[in-house]
Amino acid sequence: MSKIKVMSELLANKIAAGEVVEKCVSIVKELVENSIDAKSSEIKIELKEAGLREIKVVDNGIGMDSNDALLAFQRHATSKLYDADDLFHISSLGFRGEALPSIASVSEVILKTCQKEKGTLIHIKGGHLVENTSTEARVGTSITVSNLFYNTPARLKHLSSIYSELASITDYVNKMALSYPKVKFRLINDEKELLTTDGSGKLLKVIHAIYGMNITKKMIPVSASNDDYKITGYISMPEVNRSSRNYMTTIVNGRVIKNAALNKTINDSYSSFKEDTRYPIVVLIINTDPALIDVNVHPSKLDIKFSNFDDLKLLINEMITSNIQNKLLIPKIEVKKELPSFTYQNLSLELERNIVKEEEKNDEDYQTKLSNLINFREIPNQELQELENEENNTYIEEVTSKKEKLPELYPIGLALGTYIICENEKGIYLIDQHAAQERINYEKYSYLLSHPSKNTTSTLIPIVLEFPMNEFLIIKKNIDILKELNIEIEEFGTTSFRVTSHPTWFPKNNAEGILKRIMEQIIKEESNFNLAKFRDHLAATIACKASVKANTRITHEDMESIISQLKQCTNPFNCPHGRPTIIEFTIYELEKMFKRSL
Repeated sequence: MSKIKVMSELLANKIAAGEVVEKCVSIVKELVENSIDAKSSEIKIELKEAGLREIKVVDNGIGMDSNDALLAFQRHATSKLYDADDLFHISSLGFRGEALPSIASVSEVILKTCQKEKGTLIHIKGGHLVENTSTEARVGTSITVSNLFYNTPARLKHLSSIYSELASITDYVNKMALSYPKVKFRLINDEKELLTTDGSGKLLKVIHAIYGMNITKKMIPVSASNDDYKITGYISMPEVNRSSRNYMTTIVNGRVIKNAALNKTINDSYSSFKEDTRYPIVVLIINTDPALIDVNVHPSKLDIKFSNFDDLKLLINEMITSNIQNKLLIPKIEVKKELPSFTYQNLSLELERNIVKEEEKNDEDYQTKLSNLINFREIPNQELQELENEENNTYIEEVTSKKEKLPELYPIGLALGTYIICENEKGIYLIDQHAAQERINYEKYSYLLSHPSKNTTSTLIPIVLEFPMNEFLIIKKNIDILKELNIEIEEFGTTSFRVTSHPTWFPKNNAEGILKRIMEQIIKEESNFNLAKFRDHLAATIACKASVKANTRITHEDMESIISQLKQCTNPFNCPHGRPTIIEFTIYELEKMFKRSL
């Protein structure tokens, strides 16, 4: 008896669903791409519970007749590919004919579509046809997917949380909106609108809808072309950067792709203008002959192969570099006068003499009432300063109890504005002032983060931080982490947070920068978030930003202070990134170099 049998259509679709339908965003991706291929100018995505309960995609595309509507749920049925030659000239987003049957095999699908005067309704549950009838005539297609993975519970339990699923969907719709600025997109979750674009065809307006005004103002329009490729889009000024590559959006013939070599070329083009660990915000639209690319190299169709790839990389590099160099690279910094922190217990009144009648000047009750109504002078809060000193003193007591690991060092000068030159009876030492202070600050902030106190300072003017919707959702999901760090934060508008207080040990004049770095790390780690690693990374980040930079002339007293604090460190020999802080030249080594000894 033969052991090999042809599997049923339903079983084949369930297996295919393992690749096609991985998460809720996979369904949204397939349905939206079908809408784009159907020449839609308006696409609405409605979600219930981030798609875990229901996903509905409605478009105004060309629709289908009754025969095509039913045939679309058969495996490998497609209107986009007919013979082998078409595989080398793919101009549509979808072409395999696997998406709809795979989705229908693991969920319940209701399709309503109309091409002319008569509509069609198809209802399929778990791959079985339930209903095939006529419906109202509305040109376009509406697909509702519910009960996802109801018949494959093992897959269902591996879905992410609501916030993670919604963040993934929002990120995908953002990228599709950037790819097709002429299409009006609406993303709605539980009747709350998350994204709306106007379909005007202006890419900068889509960037504004996703990233906000502050980012949009610092985007540079770019364009370039050669015999094979034409590139248009926007790149950010170097000072606008993020900790993740996810903000480099590359679109080839309308398809969002993730190509490691292409992303590296883009990032390397910024290499002399920003930190190596930071990445720009980029939206590049690349158009080329479909014969020059191969999109059929990955099941998700996210990566493609290019012909003449070296020419494309050179074109991108020259385009980005020349545009950045032609711009004024000095960032415009808004200097905000920092107002002193204060309490409302001590307010003194400054009034013009002619405002208050003479007989009322000594009326204490009257003065108290006026102090609540008329301009007052803020008195600095001495208590806040005492709290900061208390935290620092606690840390100093902790480190001074440790045994020193460095010998006595006597600073004698500064070389190249970067290296402190020291000497003692054993030889000469060079100390990297930035690396040394970075180690000092790292151990200080590591201690403060692992021994959090309740001492916080309120911001007189709250710090407002704006994010794209997908990032906003991730931060909202992890907001308890911020509260554990004694950061008081609340939602402010649709995609913004307002910070009203933060720990007193935050470096002065850089609280907003530190808050941004904290939130970037939360976004970057997301589901793999580890509080201990986060604290370590945060301490290293703050330490770097708070330390004296290279090529900075410091005083003799500053040198002595750095040496004294470095001696108290647990590991005075390396900065948090592993670079050495100090190098020793013994007397013997010096004499050997100068041929004084053999």
